[in-house]
Amino acid sequence: MAQLNNKVAVITGAAQGAGRGCALAYAKEGASLVLVGRTEETLEELNVELQQLGAQTLVVVADVGKLKDIQRCVTKTIEIFGTIDILVNSAQSPSMRSANLLEIDRHVMDQLWQTGPVASLELMRACHPYLKGGGSIINFGSGAQFVPGGYGVYAAAKSAINMITRAAAVEWGSDGIRANLVVPMVHSAANDEAMAAEPQLEKMLINSIPLGRIGDPEQDVGRALVFLGSDESRYVTGTTLMLDGGQQFLH
Repeated sequence: MAQLNNKVAVITGAAQGAGRGCALAYAKEGASLVLVGRTEETLEELNVELQQLGAQTLVVVADVGKLKDIQRCVTKTIEIFGTIDILVNSAQSPSMRSANLLEIDRHVMDQLWQTGPVASLELMRACHPYLKGGGSIINFGSGAQFVPGGYGVYAAAKSAINMITRAAAVEWGSDGIRANLVVPMVHSAANDEAMAAEPQLEKMLINSIPLGRIGDPEQDVGRALVFLGSDESRYVTGTTLMLDGGQQFLH
């Protein structure tokens, strides 16, 4: 039996990277999927692929940095599916992730906070009534939060998501809601573009990962998120799951 049969999952940032890998893995485990992102074309491409796998889907073009878009996303989900069992907060503006503290401008700072911890929290709050009684929240951190040099504001935003996740695990545990953080290192459009521009970067990155490779969005991240979204992890909450091949703590 598929692990996510009869579960409805809202996935932000679904069209690329780890979000896309999660959507593919969830579809193969029987979940109904709400695909949230800013670019309709890439969402629809993924939607076709998921429907070919037999998944029931809903595409919502939205900017998670805007509260009205978050509210519209949840409203449409309830209209179509009637509930929400899993919330995956994968979306995050990547703008100038590596900018030093003296270089980053206020607009970029605001964007990082609005699309990161603020968006994650607002989505969690909007989904809370429907997650009661067994729901799972999966938020995304970053290796930058452990080695912040050169990534200060981005790292701070990801660290804030970590603390919001832990607070939800404590405050909402009595509601039957679990909340966990994952920290992936996977192939994504941004990572692959950077490595194509600087061939040495890929070698350096791989050398920093004890398992010797960059993760696959579906097999290395999506499958782990299936576990966190399923009843197999019903006693797991408030934890951080490193999905980075040992990069942060073993290199």
